Amino acid sequence: MDTNPNIGAMISGLHDEREGLRQFALRRIVKAGPAMIPALIETLKDNKEYTQECAAIALASFGSESIQPLLQAMKHENRRIRWAAAWVLSSMGPEARNAVPAVVIPGEFKLPRGSGVWSDSWLTKVKQQLNAAKSGEAPAVSFTNA
Repeated sequence: MDTNPNIGAMISGLHDEREGLRQFALRRIVKAGPAMIPALIETLKDNKEYTQECAAIALASFGSESIQPLLQAMKHENRRIRWAAAWVLSSMGPEARNAVPAVVIPGEFKLPRGSGVWSDSWLTKVKQQLNAAKSGEAPAVSFTNA
């Protein structure tokens, strides 16, 4: 995570159990801009579903500025970060989805079972999105309404 104490404080707000504080932190993160991207990518590996989702929302909100860092994150040593990066990219517009086929995703398709973005239903959605992106089809699943 970044050594800037403001970035650390904003990211720590995403871990709070209180939704209001998480929303406040999320607004501050989005306002802070793309400098937050590296810390947000690291936050994708958090065990708490709400923390993962907040990080994903913030990354998607940065649009095209998030694409290259997320593509790099798909090569991260941590499998949760790789899959979450794929999830965020697949939930973004055509520019992000079209960039996905150019990336070699490590051949590891096992994820921890449970709730949140690591559930079986989430994995199915990611696979559908990536397959649709690779074939040039319109996205089959919308993560923004899920």
